[in-house]
Amino acid sequence: MVLPLWMRGNSPISIPLTRHHILRLPLLPTILSLLVLLFLYNQMRPTPPYRPYHPYHPSQVEYAYTSSPFRVDQSLFLPPPPIEKPNYLPDPLPPKEKGMVIPNSAHYVYGLKDVKEGEKGEELPYYAYLAMRSALINLKPEKMYFHYKHLPHGPWWDLISPHLTLISTQVPDQIYGRPLSHFAHKADVLRLLAMKYSGGIYLDIDIYVIKSFDDLLYFPTTLGMEASPDSRRSALDPEGLCNAIIISSPQSPFIDRWLASYETFDGGIWARHSVVKPWELARAHPEEIQVLSERAFFWPMWHGEEVQKTHEEGEFDFEKTGQYAYHAWESLAMGYLSKLSPKSIRENDNSFNRMVRKFIGPEDDEVYRRWKGD
Repeated sequence: MVLPLWMRGNSPISIPLTRHHILRLPLLPTILSLLVLLFLYNQMRPTPPYRPYHPYHPSQVEYAYTSSPFRVDQSLFLPPPPIEKPNYLPDPLPPKEKGMVIPNSAHYVYGLKDVKEGEKGEELPYYAYLAMRSALINLKPEKMYFHYKHLPHGPWWDLISPHLTLISTQVPDQIYGRPLSHFAHKADVLRLLAMKYSGGIYLDIDIYVIKSFDDLLYFPTTLGMEASPDSRRSALDPEGLCNAIIISSPQSPFIDRWLASYETFDGGIWARHSVVKPWELARAHPEEIQVLSERAFFWPMWHGEEVQKTHEEGEFDFEKTGQYAYHAWESLAMGYLSKLSPKSIRENDNSFNRMVRKFIGPEDDEVYRRWKGD
């Protein structure tokens, strides 16, 4: 008989054995011998002077670390300076539904401007009241947090405040040793701290929520593009990601990166860390953020004649666009927003008024008449 051992090409090579002899190999020594041979082979074969680096994102190319003894392993890097949780921030609320990761809460930051001793905070304007009612109606948050240094006052505040959870905030004057001089920059940091530790949906006071955000609440962080005023730039080359709306789970990696970027904050560069920086971070870490186009939250834009057309013409239909919200650009639209009344909203048929009519409250007409002394 013959015992086949291996094949070479199509010709078998075999060892002849007599009828009365059987080749017997002890099992354990054979296995040990094979392992020793494999070990010796791996020791003897040439090895490259590096070990491969496998990046997280599959679309990136494969790089290689040096074998130099001077290379510092990234696991030894010191983390960014920690920001302790302010004791006034609430713990995260549970999400609205199973599978969602965003707490069922909304946040506003307001009243950070300095007030002279003995004076009250500013009167809450009617347009801000309508904006908060839009969030109550369309987001249906379990709690709506109002972070403040100075509380507003007036009839519209009296109407909306029972629906709010008030949080007296500690306004920062610096971050990572960088001074925060303007109240807008202080508000930028406060909203990020609220998102980091409490999570939920942050809204500027001039954001009108047009429909539910529910389908956006399954991803840890969502921001929307703000289009560039430069018409030569494409829609995918925006000014940045606007922080007027932030949707985030607590301890979101993207929010942590955003806060850490304030180590380079410069108050002399307006909107650098509130709009431009998050877009830079999103492109560097796309797996950490869900980005929506400029049409989702921030359209029509503020430049050109867009604000005027929104308040004087009726061509744009917010309902038909399917967008989630509208940023009213209050600093540029104040001439229109400050004159709003329940009556003017009903009678003047323009794009903005058609959008906000459904947010007029049942008591608004009577309160407005008393407010104006009619």
